[in-house]
Amino acid sequence: MEKKDLVSIIVCSYNQGKYIKECLDSVKAQTYPNIQLIVADDASPDNSVQVFENWLSENNYPAITNFHQNNTGLATVLNECIELIEGKYVKIIAADDFLHPDSIQECVAKLESLGEDYGMVFSDTYAIDDNSNILPDIADYDKLGGVPPETFKKDLLIGNRIAALTVLMKKEALIKTGTYKSDLLIEDYYRWLKINALYSTAYVPRKLAYYRLHDSNISSARKERIDEECLYLQMLFDKKGDIKGIINYKIGKLYENNKLSDFLLNQFKEYPYKRRKLKLALQYKISAPLYKFLSKII
Repeated sequence: MEKKDLVSIIVCSYNQGKYIKECLDSVKAQTYPNIQLIVADDASPDNSVQVFENWLSENNYPAITNFHQNNTGLATVLNECIELIEGKYVKIIAADDFLHPDSIQECVAKLESLGEDYGMVFSDTYAIDDNSNILPDIADYDKLGGVPPETFKKDLLIGNRIAALTVLMKKEALIKTGTYKSDLLIEDYYRWLKINALYSTAYVPRKLAYYRLHDSNISSARKERIDEECLYLQMLFDKKGDIKGIINYKIGKLYENNKLSDFLLNQFKEYPYKRRKLKLALQYKISAPLYKFLSKII
């Protein structure tokens, strides 16, 4: 029997000890036969490391461990784990989520059926509660992912259409697109856009993962930062003006409400598809109230 290509699975935990067993059980249950397991913890205050160690011992399952004594942030942990990858394919999953037994098998088969133009694949996913009960779908991933590759490339610029836990990347695509950045909250979206610029993305229309929804609200400040980062990345990757209408509308609204940060302003100055009205407003430093007035009559 031909040996299957190695798949590296990175399981990361921060204060997720209560879920680790379910996640690792799902790795062990994979129908795909050739897996390298890497487990990591960023100095969790709970018993995450102990749960990892107990499970590995009890299941006699080989793994590379990366346990931090001091908290450094997820980006640092992931960058260290990337150095440990031996597989041709890579999956990164948070310890509070878990996989369907066929997840790796189906995603590898999909990528191998498509050739070198494809750098990653994602799938549909279940949403679950704290007790792993299945919840209503959080998105129609069949509609989001089941489109032609060139359409998907443009659609991804509009917003993140990918559930991170469902992704399987080629190691080559991961390495080519660089290290994880600690200064972005939406690093996953940044990664997808970087891969999107170099490769096509495949989709498997089957629920092959379980995404845990927690009862936690995003603060308004965090939401504003996420929205700002999303707009920044859209400008950075819109090389052909595919979403210039969306970008100019969002920037214009921020400008007229005097909420355009220096961070976004500097990026917008470099954006080549500025509308003339906005370009002139920035050039002549038109005040926000005047711009808002002019926008109604021009």
